[in-house]
Amino acid sequence: MTANTSPTFRKGGSAAEEAEKESNANGGRRDRGPDYFSLKEDQSSTVIRLLTDHDDWIYVEQHSFVPTKAAPKGVEKWPKAMTSVCRKDPAFEGHFSDCYICDNKIKNNFGKVASSRIRVWALAVERELVRGDGTEALGGPAKKGVVIGVRDRIDEVDELNADGKPTGAKVNYPRLLVINQPMKGFFANLKALHGLYGTVCDRDFAITRDGLGTDTNYKIVPIDPIPDLKPGTPAWELYTQSVTDREVVLEAIVGEKASDEYYARFFDPTKTVEKDGTIVDSTAATTATGAVAVGGMMNLASASSPSGDTGLSSDMRGKIQALGVPAGS
Repeated sequence: MTANTSPTFRKGGSAAEEAEKESNANGGRRDRGPDYFSLKEDQSSTVIRLLTDHDDWIYVEQHSFVPTKAAPKGVEKWPKAMTSVCRKDPAFEGHFSDCYICDNKIKNNFGKVASSRIRVWALAVERELVRGDGTEALGGPAKKGVVIGVRDRIDEVDELNADGKPTGAKVNYPRLLVINQPMKGFFANLKALHGLYGTVCDRDFAITRDGLGTDTNYKIVPIDPIPDLKPGTPAWELYTQSVTDREVVLEAIVGEKASDEYYARFFDPTKTVEKDGTIVDSTAATTATGAVAVGGMMNLASASSPSGDTGLSSDMRGKIQALGVPAGS
């Protein structure tokens, strides 16, 4: 999937922040952002349809299980650890000169230095198997309990006006997922299937978690393709329109995890983030404004970077090297 640059990036960054808010008490989702793919239990499973094909997967150096700093005053729910994109990843060369986690050799939840590792990012739609229930509408008695198809899981979200305020109406969207996983044990399996089929967007995949903690792999089983649901079909255009309507930009979501605001909010105890997005540095007399903090990606240099031996094609870095560069630069 191809994303626009600066204007959409800003919108995507806001959508990514909103995606972390909790659902409304009535069960509807007020945010317009995607969920993160997660199977928490051994042998738990789901079905997905990838929207991002192999050559558009984004990969970056990433820190995992990094303990967060103390919760801000008055905040009751606060994560004990977070994932972050390393600010010393080659994609950010010429923009960031520091990484609080690297520079301070912060240890992860396992007591080891939270060194960065390659992680891959993609977008998908969460789907579900449909089984016959004995009714004629679902195949009659002969199909009771039998898988007869696959359908989208749906999110009911608040419709927002141009100012980002709820209108009172509800809108149904396919449930978007951000997938953030390593090559080994996850994306390598999909890479092999891409080599077999030439794409990973023409069919659904049933994914089952195998193991817990760091000893986790994923079993990925392809499901027979649906001819009317693949890139270039009207049904696929509905997916594309959903991504546009919800202002979801994968590059922006990745970039937000390396932003000044993100690091100041969760990791660096010398900095605080005000409600307006201003970053206050207790060790300096100056502050960074929210305009920088929102994405932390403005005027990103576009220097070329080696891809490294990650099993992905060499042009992957380019997908994030242009993050935040104004159109026409």
